[in-house]
Amino acid sequence: MILGAQLFGVCYNSPLNTEETLKKIAGMGYNFIEPCVALDPIPGLEKAIWPVDVFESLYPKIKEMGLDIISVHFFAQNLAARANYIRDFCKQYGIRFIVVKTPQDMSILSLQKASIEYMTVADALAEVGAKLLIHNESGDIETKIGGTSAYEYLLDLCQGRVYAQVDVGWVHYAGEDEVALLKRNQYRVAAVHYKDFSDEKKAVVVGKGGVNIKACFAFARAYGFPHIVDQDVFSGDLFEEMQEVYQNMGMAGSTRNQKSFLNVMDIETGEVKVLASFDKVIEAPNWLKKTDELVFNSEGLIYAYSMQTGEIRKVETGDCVRCNNDHVLAADESAIAVSNTPVMKTGWGSYVYIIPFETGVPRQITPKSPSFLHGWSPDGKTLAYCAFREINGKREVDVYTIAADGSEEEVRLTGGGFNDGPEYSPDGEYIWYNSTNSGLMQIWRMKKDGSEQTQITKNEKNNWFAHISPDGKKAVYLAYHKGHLSPAEHLPDMQVELWLMESDGSNQHRILSFFGGQGSINVNSWAADSKRFAFVSYEME
Repeated sequence: MILGAQLFGVCYNSPLNTEETLKKIAGMGYNFIEPCVALDPIPGLEKAIWPVDVFESLYPKIKEMGLDIISVHFFAQNLAARANYIRDFCKQYGIRFIVVKTPQDMSILSLQKASIEYMTVADALAEVGAKLLIHNESGDIETKIGGTSAYEYLLDLCQGRVYAQVDVGWVHYAGEDEVALLKRNQYRVAAVHYKDFSDEKKAVVVGKGGVNIKACFAFARAYGFPHIVDQDVFSGDLFEEMQEVYQNMGMAGSTRNQKSFLNVMDIETGEVKVLASFDKVIEAPNWLKKTDELVFNSEGLIYAYSMQTGEIRKVETGDCVRCNNDHVLAADESAIAVSNTPVMKTGWGSYVYIIPFETGVPRQITPKSPSFLHGWSPDGKTLAYCAFREINGKREVDVYTIAADGSEEEVRLTGGGFNDGPEYSPDGEYIWYNSTNSGLMQIWRMKKDGSEQTQITKNEKNNWFAHISPDGKKAVYLAYHKGHLSPAEHLPDMQVELWLMESDGSNQHRILSFFGGQGSINVNSWAADSKRFAFVSYEME
């Protein structure tokens, strides 16, 4: 989750100096901040709306804290006259969005004048790949022009050259449906701004009022829009409430309740066939080639879908009733290995088990947790998995292997970065995995002993879970858009892509864009003919 804090209310109400306040915000887990910056003096508000020289002095300290700045709310008496300055400002500091307010005068003439000014700035920003966003308040939602809110009327006047930062709190305050407004403007929304109100229209902690935070969050994440929280009014301790806001936003993004579709794609024709739909979350199909079934997990259990009859049967997993989407078939298809959290365990964790299909009795393999399985060697002797371990007092995420009979200690193969998704090549000589060692999440490959670690993809995507076709010739993998999440995240319910390449890394190209992510294709799902693979897509509420 990439979550930012809008700084006006935080800085204005903080008892600490600005630098100390920012350190507190960084320590809570916020990824970025949206400061307010004034090009002309605003007496009395310098703590909340920084003069440009204050921004410039704070910028290196902000970066040292691990905070990013992707958007800045600008205040100026004549924006159009400062268009080139704002453009150069964005280029110098890597700012993606400049945010401005709607004019106070909601007359048609005033809005027409504002649109010309905003388009002048937007055109200048486009030269450096930045966008101008208009932030709404309640008045421009309540005011109607020809049945359309003044806010949307102004966006219409800007001819698609200016985008929206929708403040869902003010939309709700104005008596409008915030989710409906987001959806009807989805092609020009660029960021979602959150504040919250009680039924009595009193400001409350974001996530505790009447705004449908969960639905707004789902909408924003689906399209990769930044989440920006704005807590203007504090009834208690400022930092305790900002921490509560962070937790509330995390909970808003943790619940999945939507439709799932089990699909098969033919790489030669490009055809995608929907096999079945489910009114619940299903994830991560494996292809049982002997019986022509797709094995998937749902609600902690494992199921098999028959390609021939369409029937679904439950796979016996014994005590493993909290299986996640990391499960792999033995090469001879005599067993399935799963990642599962034992019922007696609490909290976040996962152990690896092998379950013979004949008995349905699981046998625990990994002694430590969390361990997330992704690979099983063709000779059946070794499992490869992603594990979270404490190394020299620091939690590291690496690729490990262990003997499939559990007779040996686990072996760490990678170090540095976030390393996940290890899968054996069909000849058993290589392990493919994904790693952030080069910055973004990219596809890598190494020898089965961990040597010759080589980066395969080098594009501007976050690439996950390369799956090698049975003939060893091709690899399909999942790609997230840069900036939609942090490189180490692979979230569900987003606009994502499937890419295909030759197994030597050549001919990398996109084959599908769809709504999915975590759970879509976590594990190998190729058919025996190496021409088709299965994946799961979802439908947003």
